[in-house]
Amino acid sequence: MIERQETLQISDKTHHEFIDQTNVLMLEEMGIIQCGIATCRDFFSIYRKNQQKHMLLYTIKGKGWLKVQHQRYQLEPSSVITTPAFIEVGFGMEEEEWQIAWVFLDPKADWSDVIGGGVQYSLTPISEVIYAAILSMLRSISLPIDLGGAIGKRAVEQIELLINAPINNEQSRSKIRMTRVFDLVQRQLHKDWTVTQLASQFPCSEPHFHRLCQQIYKHSPKVHVTRMRMEYAARLLVSTDWSIQHIGEIVGYPNAANFSTRFRRWSNMTPRMFRTNVRSG
Repeated sequence: MIERQETLQISDKTHHEFIDQTNVLMLEEMGIIQCGIATCRDFFSIYRKNQQKHMLLYTIKGKGWLKVQHQRYQLEPSSVITTPAFIEVGFGMEEEEWQIAWVFLDPKADWSDVIGGGVQYSLTPISEVIYAAILSMLRSISLPIDLGGAIGKRAVEQIELLINAPINNEQSRSKIRMTRVFDLVQRQLHKDWTVTQLASQFPCSEPHFHRLCQQIYKHSPKVHVTRMRMEYAARLLVSTDWSIQHIGEIVGYPNAANFSTRFRRWSNMTPRMFRTNVRSG
């Protein structure tokens, strides 16, 4: 029988950055050995026979896989998988692009509230936030020492807080996935979203997506997108002096008359009336 060797296969198109205790002493104080982020392309796989540290692996975008002994897990956006130290583990990408963040924890420190007796897999809204915190710490190194040190300190505190945050397993996977879909919509309200496109982000069939949306939000996907657009438009009308035409374009209505009609149907006021009434009140 041929003994499997440790391997590391990473495409030249993969971009990855990490920071460890040699760069930020505060990490050592908190029992964090290393943390990093990566956007993986083409191919990316790592196999470790006896990993010397606890690992938290967060998936932000795309899909990946993780194998522990004979168990295989599929990693999807908004997921975190926790693997204890001193076990055989391999992981890699499954789609064309996989965006991840990772944190390595010192097994000598007390992580009993974070690391259980075996592999733990959950969906969580934390993934994107911890990615942003690690990126903030990475970028703080290039700033003047006082400013960079202050920002880096806060980033480490955020990472520790996120690591120790309890994961709400009572929230269904369907709801977490649905939230992920509409978080994407929120960032691209200008886009002409179809139910087909929304369902593909979940992913599931259109009828199933429609049923889930009715269960979770009590209305259809189209109604939910319209509601998001109107709520965001309302905030912009109050907080900015941008033209109504411009705000309409931002939320997906390039035709000002169409935007005004939709907004009035939602609020019983035209955008101009809404801006005037709220500001004067």
